Amino acid sequence: MKILREKSREYKGNAYFKYKVNIPLGAIERAGFREGAAVEVLAEPGQITFSNSSQSTQEFDGIRSRLYKEAMAEFPEARISEIEIMERFLSPKSGERILEIGAGNGFFSKKISERVGDRGRLIVSDPSLDQLEEVKKLKKPNIQAIQFVQFGSGPVDLTKEKVDAVWSYGAVHHIRQKGKSFGNMGRILKRGGRAVIGDVFVGSRLAQHFDAQVAKYCVVGHEVSFLSREYAKTLCELNGFEKPEFHEIAVKWRFKKKADIGLFLYKLHAMTKTTPKECLRGAEEFLGINRKGGFFELNWPITFFITRKRK
Repeated sequence: MKILREKSREYKGNAYFKYKVNIPLGAIERAGFREGAAVEVLAEPGQITFSNSSQSTQEFDGIRSRLYKEAMAEFPEARISEIEIMERFLSPKSGERILEIGAGNGFFSKKISERVGDRGRLIVSDPSLDQLEEVKKLKKPNIQAIQFVQFGSGPVDLTKEKVDAVWSYGAVHHIRQKGKSFGNMGRILKRGGRAVIGDVFVGSRLAQHFDAQVAKYCVVGHEVSFLSREYAKTLCELNGFEKPEFHEIAVKWRFKKKADIGLFLYKLHAMTKTTPKECLRGAEEFLGINRKGGFFELNWPITFFITRKRK
C-alpha cells in the first residue's frame, strides 16, 4: 500500500492537500469499521494507528457502568477504608488544585473536593462519559469534569504547571501509553508537585485475580498492562520526577455476608459471563477472605508509589 497525496484546494495563497491510502476491505471488516465511522489517529515516528474513537470509552460505558454503579450503591461501606488511605497518602489541603485520573463514579472525588474547599479545585478525568455523569451529580462547584479518551493518547488540554497534585487509584493499568501519560502529568504538575498513584502491580495476587477471573468473565474483557516497580521508576526518571517511594497496602473490603463478596465483584467488574458464586470462589482462591469483628474481609492488596516533580 502507498500513501497518495492529492491537492485539495488553494485558499488565501496556501495549498491544502488530502491523503489517501488503499486499505483492503477485509482489514476494515476485521477492525469493525464502517464507512463514515469516526476514528482516532495516533501518530508516532514510522507508525500511524487508527482506532475507533468510541472504542476506548466502551469498557466503562453501558452495562459495565450500570453494574458498577449498582455495586457501589448496594455496598456503600465495602470500600470505606480506601478513603482513609487516600487521605493518608494524598493528604489534600485547602486551596490546592488536584487532578484525579480515572475518577470513575466519583468515589474519591467527593471527599477530595471537600478537603480542597471553596478556594481549591478538583479536576476529574475519566474515559467514560457515563461515569463522569455520576461525578456531575455530586453538584460540587469546585469540581471540573473532563473526558480524556486515554490520558496518555494525546495532548492534554490543561495549562502547564496547573495542579499541585495528581491522584490516581486503580486506573493506570488501563492506560495504554504510560510514557505519554507520565509526560502529561509532568507537564501540568507544578514544580515540587506530587503524584500519588495506587494500582495493581505485576506478579501480585490481585494481578492474578484480574488475569484469571476478570479477563475471563468481564463483559468487555480486561486487556491491560500492569506496572512493575522497575518500570514505575523508569517512567518517573524519564518524565522529570524524583525517585518514587513504594508502599504495599493490605486493603480490606468489608461485607456483612460472605455471599455479598461474590455479588459485589460480579457487579463491580461486570463479570456477566459467570455467576456471583464463581466470583466468590475465585476471590477465595486468589485473594483470600478473612472473618473479623463480625465482618467478612476480602483482601485487596494495592501498591502505592509517591513521587514529586523535580524542582
